[in-house]
Amino acid sequence: MQARPTEGSDAVSDSALLVIVQPGQDAAPGVDARRLPELECWDTAAVHGWLDAFGAEDGEALVRVVPADEADLVPEAVPRLEVPVTEQEAEVIARAAATPAVAEAQAELAAFRRTLAERPAMIRRAEAAGLSPARIERYAAVPEPSAG
Repeated sequence: MQARPTEGSDAVSDSALLVIVQPGQDAAPGVDARRLPELECWDTAAVHGWLDAFGAEDGEALVRVVPADEADLVPEAVPRLEVPVTEQEAEVIARAAATPAVAEAQAELAAFRRTLAERPAMIRRAEAAGLSPARIERYAAVPEPSAG
């Protein structure tokens, strides 16, 4: 894996698993590590040493990145290493490991979460602009989820 600069990185708040799949072995869950070259964990000595111990840096084995919430899908015999990732990296891993429909839904939900986080500031700006509480509620209310 190629090293990448780490300036401006988010705080580590999550984890993922690196797993080794030997040639001829059934595929493990997750995503091919070559699709995720931007993860900061690739720059650590621990990951380099672990990959080297399994011949993964020489291309003898396939490395997969598994979202932490899918760890139970990894067979016991498969070598694994838990690595710290940022919340943003965890989202990227989850989207990459998901089907296109699931990845799209996850991206939409993440965008909605960011919008909700910005809601209090939007309401303060509306109040400062002179909008009435009733009008703010009309435009800024979050509808209840339907019991679909």
